[in-house]
Amino acid sequence: ATVQDITAVGTSDPAYDPYAGDIRNATLIFVNRDNSNAVLCTAPIGLVSTTDTTVGTGTCQTSLTASNTAGGTSYTIGILIGGYYTRNASADDSTVNVYVPSTNFITGGGYIVESSSAGLYPGDQGSKSNFGFNVKYNKSGTNLQGNINIIVRNGAHVYQIKGNSMTSMGVQLGLNGQPPNIATFTGKASIQDITNPLAPISIDGNATLQVNMTDNGDPGSWSTPDTIGITVWNKSGGLWFSSNWTGTTTQQQQLGSGHGGGNLSVH
Repeated sequence: ATVQDITAVGTSDPAYDPYAGDIRNATLIFVNRDNSNAVLCTAPIGLVSTTDTTVGTGTCQTSLTASNTAGGTSYTIGILIGGYYTRNASADDSTVNVYVPSTNFITGGGYIVESSSAGLYPGDQGSKSNFGFNVKYNKSGTNLQGNINIIVRNGAHVYQIKGNSMTSMGVQLGLNGQPPNIATFTGKASIQDITNPLAPISIDGNATLQVNMTDNGDPGSWSTPDTIGITVWNKSGGLWFSSNWTGTTTQQQQLGSGHGGGNLSVH
């Protein structure tokens, strides 16, 4: 979730006041609206930028069951904000669909040319952030397996994000299995400063990453290339890296037309 102090929202909001606070003083709880707001998990809030205390992000992990009879279960997830702040609005609700896994798998590799990166360590304007990943279920469909490797360039430093603990994957195939095919996966990752390849420095060992992608063909065409969005949160909940930040979320970016290159495959 992205949480904003009212001063960051702007004067158009009727609750606006000109006195900016520190959004890290808020508490963030994810709840199950279908079960009397039962608490699913509580997330710390970290800043998106070290120079702006009015915008923060938070993420946490929880386990949800799926009905074998129905093939899956849909949940309504709400957000409760407390502490020095308050918000409990159904407008913030989202749906999470948990399904019995099939033999789906996804793979991809390439690079993004950064133009709207954000976070505590955003990719430099015009720099290339490289990525490669493979994620699949085992033959019995009971365990998610995979890995991802991302390289981000920030100032004089080069950072590597590596993950081999995948926690969830969702795949939506197009009509008759034809593109566009859409996938999302999440996992745990480690972050290292690899500027000196002989002496890498550990930055975070329990970061959370999310990748959203659209496979528009193999490979996608020049006019309709594949698209991808990568988000990494540090263990404190702060936005560590976003490949294409809109101000509240990561938007997918083309792997073509001067915005990047590579190929994504969703099966």
